[in-house]
Amino acid sequence: MIGNISLLLFSFFFICILIIYLAKLQSGLDIIDIYIIFVLLHFGLYPFVRGLYFGKDAIFDFRDCNPLVIALMFGQVLLILAIIRFVSWYFPKNIANYLNIRNMIQQWSRINKYILLFIYVVLILFPIISYYKYGVKTYIMQDDFERIGKHLPYWFTSVRTIYPHLSFLIFLGLFSYILKSKGYRQCVWIILTILFVPIVTIYGRRFFLAMIVVAAIFWFVEKRKNIFQLKYLKVTLVLVCGFFLFSNLFQAYREVFQAVGPVNLEKLKNPFEAAINFNATIDNLKRRPGTWEFNFLVLNNQFSKPNMITNGKINIEGFKSSIPRFFWAGKQFTIIDEILAELYHIKQSEIDIGKNLFGVAQVDFGYLAILIVPIIILTIVIVMGLLIKITIQYPTFLWLFAGNILFFLINIEENGNEVFYMVRYIFIMLILFAIYLVSQKIYLMLTRK
Repeated sequence: MIGNISLLLFSFFFICILIIYLAKLQSGLDIIDIYIIFVLLHFGLYPFVRGLYFGKDAIFDFRDCNPLVIALMFGQVLLILAIIRFVSWYFPKNIANYLNIRNMIQQWSRINKYILLFIYVVLILFPIISYYKYGVKTYIMQDDFERIGKHLPYWFTSVRTIYPHLSFLIFLGLFSYILKSKGYRQCVWIILTILFVPIVTIYGRRFFLAMIVVAAIFWFVEKRKNIFQLKYLKVTLVLVCGFFLFSNLFQAYREVFQAVGPVNLEKLKNPFEAAINFNATIDNLKRRPGTWEFNFLVLNNQFSKPNMITNGKINIEGFKSSIPRFFWAGKQFTIIDEILAELYHIKQSEIDIGKNLFGVAQVDFGYLAILIVPIIILTIVIVMGLLIKITIQYPTFLWLFAGNILFFLINIEENGNEVFYMVRYIFIMLILFAIYLVSQKIYLMLTRK
């Protein structure tokens, strides 16, 4: 019981800090604020819900866990956030302005509509083509991947890798147009968004929830509204109910849609009954390990054995995995679960948890993570500001750069060593940007003649 009580106390403290941040919505936020809000959500709400359940989830039973380790876990994250926020106050003023959310929304509402709609259509068609051509609907289970993975073409697996990133970019564009449009144009963008979201969120609930949170934050920031009003409480309740209904459906059809091959219609439950079956979601929340539990796993082992670190091996393997096989056909790398299973002498199924940056840095470098993580995040944010600065006259490229980095920052549950993939996408977009600038200059030279 002491472990659950500790979880409730520390997570409640994080929730209080989150409420303070939400009170700032009407005065405006920057990209650091968005990052901190998402961290507080993952280390506030998720462990608080887990603390209410006095039992074992898929991996841990927190009833008798060491409260000192739990305090250390929350303390590490809080100290890192404090360092990031403190240093960011001393950013150059022009960089800070570029990172302002209202400025970003303004720029995203100027992106090329034709490019936006083209990618929009491609993302809607891709799941359809994926199903009819390869029998793949959403996530491919490990057994199915071992059976068909080698037969899937490179272009197909590559698109699947960037699909969530592109979906998030399209959502940012659609919602920015909603915020900046009026009249019938706004209605058109709303309809397009409503059609888009259910299709792309079949890849998971995290993406659906992230879009709801981002949309809510952007709306309150743009409209300069005070979130603590009764009418917004009603809207929040509607959104929460909507998320649970979607989650109930997702749970009901999860196994059917993750299986490769034709949909077994006999296994499809009545959609109305599935939507109102809240037990499916509640049971999943009870047993599903949160990303913060990865931090507990790492610190719980290091508490008694401080030298139990991997000396950067996870990041080295992550760097190798981010290099496309097109450039390194014979590359060999070890996945993070294999490294951790060997380190802790346990089965991979016992560490099937989202690997966040705080935990990965801790297991790789020990308590140096308290300095390493802020350096990584602050560097990424400064690079984001510089990229926005150089693309301010090219809003479509600004949207690509900023959206890619924002996706990494808010993807708390899976951003352990995803930083290398984010950097890879930045290099690709820099190449495209350079090609565009050169092409533009050549065109101007030719037209002048």
